[in-house]
Amino acid sequence: MPLLPIPRLTLLAKLVLSFFISVSCMMAALYYSVNGLGAMHRMETEIARNDLTAATLTVSLREMMLAQQRYAGRYQILPQGEFKTLYDQNAEKFRGALTSLKQVYPGNNISLLEKQYARYSRLTGRLFAGGAVDARAMKRVVAQIDDSIGRIRQDQLHSLEEKLRSSDEKVAATVSWSLGFAIGGASLSLLIAGLMIYSFASSIRKLKTATHRIAAGEFDYDPRIPAGDEIGDLSRDFMAMARRLKDLEQVCLDASPLTRLPGNIAIERSINRRLREGAAFAMCYLDLDNFKSYNDRYGYIKASDLIRDAGRVIHDAVRRLGDPDAFVGHIGGDDFVVIIGSRLVKAACTSIIHDIDAMIPAYYSDEDRAAGFIQGVDRYGVPRNFPLISISIAAMDCQPGRFSSAAEIATAAAAVKDRVKEAKGSNYIIVREAGACEV
Repeated sequence: MPLLPIPRLTLLAKLVLSFFISVSCMMAALYYSVNGLGAMHRMETEIARNDLTAATLTVSLREMMLAQQRYAGRYQILPQGEFKTLYDQNAEKFRGALTSLKQVYPGNNISLLEKQYARYSRLTGRLFAGGAVDARAMKRVVAQIDDSIGRIRQDQLHSLEEKLRSSDEKVAATVSWSLGFAIGGASLSLLIAGLMIYSFASSIRKLKTATHRIAAGEFDYDPRIPAGDEIGDLSRDFMAMARRLKDLEQVCLDASPLTRLPGNIAIERSINRRLREGAAFAMCYLDLDNFKSYNDRYGYIKASDLIRDAGRVIHDAVRRLGDPDAFVGHIGGDDFVVIIGSRLVKAACTSIIHDIDAMIPAYYSDEDRAAGFIQGVDRYGVPRNFPLISISIAAMDCQPGRFSSAAEIATAAAAVKDRVKEAKGSNYIIVREAGACEV
């Protein structure tokens, strides 16, 4: 039974109420604290603008110097223009950082560092111009630059330590006087926080139970948390998440254990979603030609390896096209599906064919690869020569309103696939509309 009838405010409203009361009680402490905070703020501003900036710049200078040294060394080994370009970019950043450092560091080591870097720039300039450079001289200048950067960093760290020590002393003085005032406000804040926590603790317990039940696979569990605050909204989101997890579980169970690609359920859902949204897309039906003869010749283990790697190659080829909504699925055996935007379907077909044709020869013996075919028996028991595996792609350009279901698209693609397989080697057909094909 509740101790207090607390209205069901949002968490934000409860926090605002708590903060308002607490701030009212702590005004006295803040009044005194602000004087000390003002002095500390000025010191911290100086540290942030000067000391920390200088410390950061010295680290950047050292990193950029190492980068320049690395690209200059690479250029000595392999004189390519890209190394000089990368060197120039880091050199420009180094000079900019050095200019910035001069504004926040008053020491004399800056002038020495500028002279040393000028000598290093002359040496590297001679190197990139094709002249001979004494490696020992360059190494000596780099060591001098590194030493100067180190001295500047030590100066700044020493200055920072002094300022931080002074700041700590002011903090201690401010805290000692403010603590007494703050205790009263903190006590009241704890009391208010306790009352607020009590008002939604039961909801938290229900949400925790729901989390365990959903984690155990009970995706339809309803925690029955009333709406009205953020926890109620979170409960609704949890239920939506559970429904999504249930869908994902079905997709995972449907995925191919060999290629790890989504299976028929996910393929159908992907097509139906696009049909519902009225999107223009292309559904590509992919089939490996002469796969059965390969399986008969080399065995199911190598055939399974080929299927797995073909799935990876197809997936990678599609992802390189940059369509975030592209989908790659594995129907089973040597059949795959690619769903992609209509404008990218031709690029997808050519990219997949190129990558598959580049992959396939490695799966044959030297003898078969040289011959360009393998000997086997067809489905009718007739001995014949089978070409190396190729890929056939039947692509249906699915404009809004052309198809009404995934089954209709699949049937049309299967019919087109038979036409593609009649040609030798890897080929594709894109059916833009009835009677209009792109081969």
